[in-house]
Amino acid sequence: MTERTADAALLTYAVGDQFVLALKGELDLALALTLQPVLGEALPPRPGTVVVNLGQVTFMDCSGLALLCRLRERVVDRGGRLVLLGPRPVVRRLLRLAPLDERFVVIERLLPARTLN
Repeated sequence: MTERTADAALLTYAVGDQFVLALKGELDLALALTLQPVLGEALPPRPGTVVVNLGQVTFMDCSGLALLCRLRERVVDRGGRLVLLGPRPVVRRLLRLAPLDERFVVIERLLPARTLN
């Protein structure tokens, strides 16, 4: 088994006034535990719109869902909003079965921040 690190699974960058967290790989318990402290530190104090790019997440379990829910709470508590970008069908299905698909805004491509409202 190879060790997964937050550096290999997370990339952060800005697109305009949107803060993007790009996740990669299998978002399971091991990776969720690794990412939890890193995601909190990565968020700006006033995040505005935070986009979680899930396009390269190939698997997600309930630990990944819990991580997204905690991240959403943190962003909302800081006055921002969380948007999920391009989740694969396996991730969309899990969101729907949870049922959490109505708690998250899901988009297919990055748009100017003003159109995300």
